Formats: sequence, structure tokens, C-alpha cells
Amino acid sequence: MGWFDRFADWAADKVQSFTGEKERRRLVAELKDHVAEFKENVENALAILNRRIQGFNDRIRELNRLRQGDVFRNIAVLSVFLGKFGEVKDAGDYAGEREKPMQALPERPFETRETYISDVDWSSDEVFVNTFFRTPLGMKFKTRKQNLSMRERLHEFKLEAEHTLKELETRAFAVETDQNICALYIECIKYISRFIEEVILPELELVEAFFQALAIKDRVIAGHPLQHAAFRNRNPIWVLRDTPYEKHYLFVKNAFLFYVLSCKIYNTPVLTRLLDHQTTNEDLTAMERQKEAIRLQGEHVRRQLIMSGQVAL
Repeated sequence: MGWFDRFADWAADKVQSFTGEKERRRLVAELKDHVAEFKENVENALAILNRRIQGFNDRIRELNRLRQGDVFRNIAVLSVFLGKFGEVKDAGDYAGEREKPMQALPERPFETRETYISDVDWSSDEVFVNTFFRTPLGMKFKTRKQNLSMRERLHEFKLEAEHTLKELETRAFAVETDQNICALYIECIKYISRFIEEVILPELELVEAFFQALAIKDRVIAGHPLQHAAFRNRNPIWVLRDTPYEKHYLFVKNAFLFYVLSCKIYNTPVLTRLLDHQTTNEDLTAMERQKEAIRLQGEHVRRQLIMSGQVAL
């Protein structure tokens, strides 16, 4: 490079410094770097968020399958069986609040890059436009104004980028909370269904058989024939209270309380808040309390068993 070229570069640098063009280019380069970094951060945050949405949707599919399958059927069967020993309301009447009619909870859509990132057309941006036919002084005033605008834009962009990434982080945390709530709910209703099927119903059949045996004994003592006799239990379970058979009474009483608690869990208001994306950590705590409550009630039921049954939660 000759002395003329070096002089030209030196002169250009001085002119750019004088006019503010050098600062403008620095600000533009800095903004470009921040935009590139922001895009990368958003894409990483979206990957985390969508993985959690995928996990949540997997839970929702399992939850819907369970609610509409064995769980609902076993609660309904328990209601009918308990009705043979006393008055029992429908499952929905024990819910804490009137639930929205729902056949299934919907899955959540995945988030897209376009929602959070708008590509910048740098070629049309005003910060790249320079008028060649200006005096150095005129360019200085124009570029100073541009540089002020660029600094403001860079500051605003940093704030918006920070807000957007915080929003994505909050959404990912909320989806993770919802997924944990779903997991706890699924754990509870699985336990309810299995406990009814494997512990309560076999014991209720034994209690019903006990009443049938009493009816047979009464017919034999009365001298009535047993042929074609229809055995229907017409005695409420409380007639066994304070008798040698009180264990049957206590079992049915605790089975009824298990049924009431099961209905409240099955129809928990948490489902409505999941539907409306309104759950909080308080709902997670509430589900943990419900899990502990149904486990303790299961223990109360088990203490009155004649037959043995083990279902873990």
C-alpha cells in the first residue's frame, strides 16, 4: 500500500469520525450482533418450551384415556354397590364446584419461531442510507440524528429481547407445573381405580354375601322354602353397628368416605384451571394434599378388611 492509499484511509477515518459515521457503523454492527444472539436464545428457549409441551400433551392423552375408561367405570360401579347399603349420590354431586362439561382436555399447540422473531431487512433500514452529495458538516448533522435513533433502538431492542426471553422462560415453567399437576392427578386416579377394583369391590361382595346369609337363615328359621327366593338386601348398613358384625359396618362407612373423596378428586377444579391455562403452584400443592388424603383414607378402609388387599400409592 502506497503513501497515497494510507493517506486516503487516514483521511476517510478522520471524516468518518467527524461525521459520526464510524459510530453509526459500530452501533449497526452491535445491533446486528444482539439480533443474532437474540434469535439463537429464542430458538433454544423454544426447543425447551416445546419439549415440555410435548410432555404435557403426552400426559393429557393419558389423563383423558384414564378418565373416560376404567376410572370412571369403577367409580360408577362403586356407587351402585354402595347404594345397596344406603343412600349414595351421583359422583358429580360430590365435586367441589360445578365443572365445565368436558369430554376431554385439549392438547396444547407448539410454539413457533415466527411468534417471537421478526427478521430484519437490513438493506432497507434507514441507518444504512447515506446521501453522497452532502458536505461533511451536513453529513455530521444527519448521522448524529441517526446515531441518536440507533442508540435508542438498541436500548429498546435489549429491553424487548429480555422481556421476550423472560416470557418464554415463564411459559416453560408454567407448562412444567401443569405437567407435574397432570402426573399427580394421574397417579391419584390410577390408585383410586385399582383400589376400588382390587380392594373395595371384593370386600363389598363379601358384605353382600353376609346379608344374603342372614336372609337365608331368617327364611330357614321361618320355615319358608329357599327355592326361587330372590335375595335383596333391604337392610341399611348401620343395622350392624354395635353388633358382633360391626367390622362390616365400619368397612362400608370408610368405603363410602373413600368414594366421596374419589369423586372430589375425579372432578377436581384443577381440571378447569388446566383447561384455561390458569394453574399455579397452589394447585400443585392441592393435588399433593389430595394424594395424601386418598392414601390415608385407603388405609382406613384396609383396617376393616376381612379379606386382604394391597394397593400402593
